[in-house]
Amino acid sequence: MANFFNMLYRISVLIFALGMVCPSGPSYADGLRTGFGKVILENIPIGVIYSMRKDSKFPLSIKNESDRKISIKIEVVIPKEGEIQEGYEAIPDTSWIILEQNQFTIEANGAAETDVVINIPDDKKYIGRKFHVFILSYTTGESLGIGLKSKLLFSVGNKTREAA
Repeated sequence: MANFFNMLYRISVLIFALGMVCPSGPSYADGLRTGFGKVILENIPIGVIYSMRKDSKFPLSIKNESDRKISIKIEVVIPKEGEIQEGYEAIPDTSWIILEQNQFTIEANGAAETDVVINIPDDKKYIGRKFHVFILSYTTGESLGIGLKSKLLFSVGNKTREAA
């Protein structure tokens, strides 16, 4: 009989612990979405500012698909060895990619967008090369964060914009 009460005690403790870890109450269907999953640009000129919003008509847009307001942060990240797209090399410096804005608060089912600017240094050694960079968009201040890892791939053209 003591084993029965011991087992009942353990089950009660387990149920209590599960109630603390998985409390009943509101649950959220969280999600972020973007059309900026994998973007490939060709012949970006050196030494000029290339605006995804102005030159490609394609800013980075993040959609909040949850039923509550969220805060997100966006970062430019150099891919690690093993993550680099075949035929490309990691971008040498994240300063080549400028985000118009890198933090947002997005209302439930709302969206935010920012321009992504590419500024390749005016150095002919980059002409003809292909570069890979990630743009990470993720929630902040959450107990369980969610995020997106967008891939930006671009080749450097053999002309400056003025000569094109």
